Amino acid sequence: MLALAKVSLLVAALGHFVESHPPTHYSPWLRPRVEAHPCDGISGRNSSWHAQAEKVGVVVVGGGVAGLTTAKTLVDNSISDVLLLEAQDYLGGRVRTYRQEGVVVEEGAEWIHGGWRNPVYRIAVAIDGVDTPLPDEAFDWRVVTHEGVPTDKTRYEVVETLRDVCERSDDVLLAYYGLAYGQCFLDKFEGEYGPGYDSELGEGWLHYLEQIVNGEEGTESWLDIAAREADKYPDLGYDFQWKSGYDTLFQYYEASIPASKIKLNSPVCRILWDEGDDQVLVVTQSGTSYLASHVVVTASFGHLKERHTNIFEPPLPESFSKHFGHLDLGVSNKIQLGWTEPWWGSKPLDLDIIWTSQDVPLDRLWLYDIVNVASVHSAPNVLQMFVMGKDSKNMENLPKETVLEHVMYLLKRVTQQDVPEPDFFHRTSWYNNPWTRGAYETYITLWGDHQGLKGHDPITVPLKNSQGRQVVFWAGEHTHSTRYGTVDGALQTGEREGYRLLDLLRPGKNA
Repeated sequence: MLALAKVSLLVAALGHFVESHPPTHYSPWLRPRVEAHPCDGISGRNSSWHAQAEKVGVVVVGGGVAGLTTAKTLVDNSISDVLLLEAQDYLGGRVRTYRQEGVVVEEGAEWIHGGWRNPVYRIAVAIDGVDTPLPDEAFDWRVVTHEGVPTDKTRYEVVETLRDVCERSDDVLLAYYGLAYGQCFLDKFEGEYGPGYDSELGEGWLHYLEQIVNGEEGTESWLDIAAREADKYPDLGYDFQWKSGYDTLFQYYEASIPASKIKLNSPVCRILWDEGDDQVLVVTQSGTSYLASHVVVTASFGHLKERHTNIFEPPLPESFSKHFGHLDLGVSNKIQLGWTEPWWGSKPLDLDIIWTSQDVPLDRLWLYDIVNVASVHSAPNVLQMFVMGKDSKNMENLPKETVLEHVMYLLKRVTQQDVPEPDFFHRTSWYNNPWTRGAYETYITLWGDHQGLKGHDPITVPLKNSQGRQVVFWAGEHTHSTRYGTVDGALQTGEREGYRLLDLLRPGKNA
């Protein structure tokens, strides 16, 4: 890492570069492993799609929490002419619980952020699904360097203090509007850490802080997200967890939405939204087509950003599509390893890693972004680690056996223990998934802020066809102005669009 004295120069140079070099799409060395998209092979003609199309009142594109909530809101209010099309073979989108021989882990969303103010918490309580995380004192908390040497735990107070200042304090970020969110932490680190802030250990703690923030924001770098954007995000309080997996949530949806209203393995590849007949033509990968009065698009922002020029005909209005370049969907992957017995001891492990150098073989440099190893709440014999951003994407392109080898190397080095081969190993690949192209939150970049995008509202405006009729609607975490990146944010946007449609579909309205 750079000494803090050099960081300010780097940030200034970066700001100048960003102003003169708008971000391109995907960097070549970070492209998804599979270049060909499943929709590229779709064949057919508009006339044939029209001729064979099944008529549907409302088509919901995407079976994540936003799409399910939209469908449930409509069905609960006696709108039965609804069809939900999900690209993958499961419901939930970026909420996915993975089960293998009694082991239960989460590939995506894991926590319920906050209590009664969070609608997901209220649902979890109603279906007896909520559990409470263990208190801090229940864990075996260790703080070590990347070489396994125990280090001063009191330095963690620097991390918490800076998070209190830059994340939770009122009005502090106002001074950073127009700057990157990470600049707040960089400016205040020296004063909080004190002497030694520019030592190897001090810079190791700064790196740890950056990775914690990146993990919370889903960013590759805390210099990517605009401070104005981060300042909008409300903290709803304590984080709760599920007793038996996040997919317990889907009991709530299954109770309302008939199975006949849902089609899995039905990727939507084309949406022809201004055909002149006041209908929207929706075409799936298999060539199956639907003529709908209204379409609600809840697909992952990463997928939309990559594919919107291929999906929508005519192209999205420039006033809308230009904002796609001003937002990014972050990537945060998980690696999970399990054993029959916990070799680390009887208590759940919470191991923080302070990297005082990048002293690892070049092919293993992606490990540098792993700063915590912790026991999984629902699987106490499983350890989990997060990998963010660029290194997360690089990890996805490594063979599974190589990832396991590298992670075992890291565990042995940081614990200085004899780590046995695991019985369970799982890693996620959210970036290489063509239907997600990322995970966690969609945020306004610093570039986007400089270009005038101050909120998510511009990408929530329904599309009107040439007759002036609202035909395409938008939901998903990326369309929530303050709770982007959360399950509760996705849920609320699904309700928002469901009720918007209900208002249009009432007798006498111009639907």
